[in-house]
Amino acid sequence: MNLRISTSLKFTLPLILLGFAATLSTVNLLYHVPEAERAAVDRSRERFNQEMSRLQSTLEYLSLKGDLDTIQHEIAVLTHNHDIVFAALTDERNLVIAATRRAWLDKPMAEVSPKFDFQQAAGAIRDRRARVTFDADGNQLLGYAGILMDHEGEGLRPSESGALFLAYDLKRSKGVARAQVIQQSLYWSGWVVVLAMAIWLVFHFLLTRRTALLVHAAEQFASGNLAARSGLKGHDELARLGRAFDAMANEVADTQTQLRHDIAKRERVQAALENSETRLQQILNNTTSIVSVKDTTGRLLFVNRQWEHLFHIPQAEALGKTESDILPGDRVMALRTHDMAVLERNEPLEFEETALLDDGLHTYMSIRFPLYDADGKAYAVCGIATDVTEKKRSAQELTRQREALYQREKLAALGSLLAGVAHELNNPLSVVVARAVLLEEQGDPAARVVAAKIRTAAERCARIVRTFLGMARQQPPERGPVAINEVVTAVLDMTAYAMRTSTIDVVLDLADQIPPILADGDQIHQVVLNLVVNAQQALQERPAPRRINLSTRYDPVAARVRIVVADNGPGIPAHLRARVFEPYFTTKPIGIGTGVGLAVSLGIVEAHGGELTIECPDEGGAIFHIALPVGAVQAPSTPAWPSAKRHTGRRSVLVVDDESEIREALSQILSDADHRIATADSGQEALERLAMEQFDVIVTDLRMPGLDGQALYREIERRWPSQAERVVFVTGDTLSASLHEFVAHSGRPVIEKPFLPEDVRRLVGGLAAADQVGW
Repeated sequence: MNLRISTSLKFTLPLILLGFAATLSTVNLLYHVPEAERAAVDRSRERFNQEMSRLQSTLEYLSLKGDLDTIQHEIAVLTHNHDIVFAALTDERNLVIAATRRAWLDKPMAEVSPKFDFQQAAGAIRDRRARVTFDADGNQLLGYAGILMDHEGEGLRPSESGALFLAYDLKRSKGVARAQVIQQSLYWSGWVVVLAMAIWLVFHFLLTRRTALLVHAAEQFASGNLAARSGLKGHDELARLGRAFDAMANEVADTQTQLRHDIAKRERVQAALENSETRLQQILNNTTSIVSVKDTTGRLLFVNRQWEHLFHIPQAEALGKTESDILPGDRVMALRTHDMAVLERNEPLEFEETALLDDGLHTYMSIRFPLYDADGKAYAVCGIATDVTEKKRSAQELTRQREALYQREKLAALGSLLAGVAHELNNPLSVVVARAVLLEEQGDPAARVVAAKIRTAAERCARIVRTFLGMARQQPPERGPVAINEVVTAVLDMTAYAMRTSTIDVVLDLADQIPPILADGDQIHQVVLNLVVNAQQALQERPAPRRINLSTRYDPVAARVRIVVADNGPGIPAHLRARVFEPYFTTKPIGIGTGVGLAVSLGIVEAHGGELTIECPDEGGAIFHIALPVGAVQAPSTPAWPSAKRHTGRRSVLVVDDESEIREALSQILSDADHRIATADSGQEALERLAMEQFDVIVTDLRMPGLDGQALYREIERRWPSQAERVVFVTGDTLSASLHEFVAHSGRPVIEKPFLPEDVRRLVGGLAAADQVGW
């Protein structure tokens, strides 16, 4: 940066005079201030010596008299002297016995004021002479002198001599002298400044002011102020020069004024046009839609920022070129076709198009319309495309969620229905199974064969009911030991009818001695069921033969259980295999699938630490492989009810159930075990029987009208606590979470319908035997 110094007399003359005044004042200060300070120090030192001599005589006199109070008063008076910093009197041990600062009393002088040279002070005390020195900063006078002290004074400690220490402030006297010199310097400098201002005023009014007016007018005129004039009056040379300048300025101003009017008009028009274009471009660049303008030959006239993001081409490279110069050919053909259609129809065209971007396929709603010039002729085509991908996805997701909600509502309704159906089915199934087993035990060989078939069919019905209940339960995942072969068998039980009606052969190959895995049985069941149902749907439209192979294997090396579900259907095309596990992706027709089955199955398998993979052989079909780890599996903790033991005497058993067939079946089962049986068809009747008689075992159904099994147990627990430990529950409702919670809380054993006679005898006999031994 260049520093420009003005050479005008308006500034140079007063600056010279002010510089002279400043120099004079500086010299005066540099010379006279030290002289004045030295004189002040000499005067202060003289007064200090006088004060030291006076104090030495006074204190020595008072000390010989032993008047310590007066000594302390004499020194305390010195605090009112602003020039004395402090004063102190010490004894022969150099301890302060009187001082202007009471905090110093009885303290060593070297501790309270280390400024003194105590070796010199010791010499002065011995010689009883006063000595004066300066401190390290030169701002204080330090004096010390020896004092004779009385041996017999009552107020002082015994000592031969003491010392007087005195500090005198020089800063005040120096400051006064310095102020006098500065005041004198300022006085004379003021007169010099006044003289400089008077000289400046004379030159200013006679020469510099008029010259400055002319120079200012010339500078203003040169900078564009055509109204600038000097306006100088008089008859001297400066006045004549000013009038000539004003005449020239008038002529130039007339010409420039007209020219500026013309230029200003054109600039206003141009600025308005540029502002309009800038605002339009800002609006188009900040819109979320893709905007482009092309002339009738296809050259790009404008593209916005969204267009650049879509095609990854900067605006500077795109303008003036056709789309065929910068875009792929297949895309250009479609775009150009739409432009030509707009120009031919001379009206807007709206359509939907798609584009493959980095994050997938996007859908755009586009509109093209012509732009007209002042004569009404179309000179360009404007295209606006809005991304509606998220909107369409949101609509699809909303539809899917509505369908999922509808399905959950149906499933919830189905679960409620199944709960009632299970209870109603399990009661007759219990009678059928129990009667069939009893018939097997007591009938002739031909009847036993028939009874075995009846029992097998009834047990299959029971398994199907339990499987449906497990699907409808929707309870939180709960892992435990799961037998894979039983899961596969349960799936085939559920799908047997669909396989038969679709003429699909199911080939089952289950390996023996497969260890249980730690998993949620319902979830694994869901995975296998999804794969089997998918295979069945894939084979639906295929010509015979149709076949599904299910196999299980155990790999001890990898510690994995493997399940394979294979079909001879059409398989899955290679380009779709990577997407079959994506949520909502499906190749099935609308209404057949939702695209979530395989995604959910993959999530379940991976949550269990396994893998779900697909294989499509060249000869066709699809093979799904499930691999699940075999870990440390512990059996679920259940009460260890004692087994039945041989015992003498008959045991009394109370059977409570509102179904007469169930009561009769249980009564016959337990009667054959040599127990004495009493029955009750309601909870209220059971309480009446219990009030009159004590039973070894109480077998009660959980769900009964009126007083049900839960209320009966709580009433027994309240009235006869010892009898509550003899209760056994019977239930056909495996769906209700509240019943599960109640049974777990009570800790009582449960017989699930349909039941086998041997299981009932073993459990009831075990409880009776445990009661006998005080278990």
